[in-house]
Amino acid sequence: MRALPVWPMALGLVLTAGCTASPDQSQQNGPGLETDCTRTITQSDDVRPALDNASPGNTLCFSGGNLTDADLTMTRSGTADSPIRLIADGATVDNVHVSADHIAVEGFTVTGGDGILLEGTGITAQHNTIHDTQRAGIACMPCTDSTIAANTVHHVSTAGIFITGQRITVTGNTVSDTVARDDGDADGMRFFGTGHRITNNIIRDISERGYRAPPHPDCFQTYDHSLPTYDVVISGNNCENVDAQCLIATDDQPGNNGAPSRAASITFVDNTCAPNGAQAINLRRWPNVEIRQNKFSGPNLQRAILIIDGSTGCTVIGNTSAGNRPIVDVDGASRPDFRQSNNSPA
Repeated sequence: MRALPVWPMALGLVLTAGCTASPDQSQQNGPGLETDCTRTITQSDDVRPALDNASPGNTLCFSGGNLTDADLTMTRSGTADSPIRLIADGATVDNVHVSADHIAVEGFTVTGGDGILLEGTGITAQHNTIHDTQRAGIACMPCTDSTIAANTVHHVSTAGIFITGQRITVTGNTVSDTVARDDGDADGMRFFGTGHRITNNIIRDISERGYRAPPHPDCFQTYDHSLPTYDVVISGNNCENVDAQCLIATDDQPGNNGAPSRAASITFVDNTCAPNGAQAINLRRWPNVEIRQNKFSGPNLQRAILIIDGSTGCTVIGNTSAGNRPIVDVDGASRPDFRQSNNSPA
C-alpha cells in the first residue's frame, strides 16, 4: 500500500513562541494560562487596544468572565518564526475574526456570534470550544498552510468546519449536532481547494428531523466551486449517526472543479462510516477518487458507495460493508478506468 502524503501542520500543534512577561504581568495570569504572557486581557474594553498593538512574537492571554461580549478582530500579522498567539484559559467570547498571517488562536470558548473566522497564511486554531453560533463553527476561507486541530464544535450553523484554500490540515476535532438555518444545510465539514489533509476527526449526531424543509446532513461535503478541488486526503475519521452520507462530492456544472486531468481528487482511506443514508459515499460527476480500506455500515445502507454521472477513473479497494450490503454501485457513464478489488462483500 503506498504511503499517504501528509502536509506538516502549520506552526505545529504546540506553539512556544512568545515574549517573556515582566513579573507584574506574570502575576496577572489567570488559572491555566502560561507565564510568558506579553499582556493579559480580562475586560472587553481592553481587547481592541491589545490587538491593535500586538507585535510578532507576542502572546496575548485572555482570562475571566468579563469577555463574553468581546469581538476579537485581529488584523496584525506575526511572522513564520514569531507568530502572534491569542490564548485563553477557556474564557468565553462572542467572536474570533482573524484576517492576518501567522496567528495562533488557542483555548477559547466561542458562542453566540459568528464563531471563529480565519483568513490568511500560517494560522492555527486549536483546543477551542465553539457552540451555538450563527455561522459555521470554524471557517478558514481562504487559508494557506494552516491548521485546525483538537477543537470541539457543537450545535453550530450550517457546517462545523468550513475550509477553502491550500494545504489546510484539519485533525483531531470533534463536530456534533450541526443545525440548519433558513432552509439551508447542516454538515460536519465542507472542503474546497487543494492539498488539504483531513485526519482523525469525529463527526456525529447530525439530524434532518424537526425542520420545515429538512437539510441533507453529510459528514464531508464538496461541490462545484470557484476553487478547483483536488489532492485532498480524508483519512482515519469516524462518521456516525449522520442522517445522509459520510462523503458527498458533486460537480453539477461538469468541468467546473478545474482539477488537472487524471489528478487524484480525493483519497478517502481508513475511515469508519456509519451514516443513516442509503449510501455512505456519493460521487456525482466527480472523477478520480480513491476509496480504500474503509469500514461502512448503517441502518439504511443499500450500498456503501454510489458512483454516477461520469465519475470516471475511480478506485475502490479493500473496503468492507456490514450486513452483506454491496460495496459499490457504478453506472455506465462512470465505468471508464474504474477499478475495484479485495472488497468484502466482493
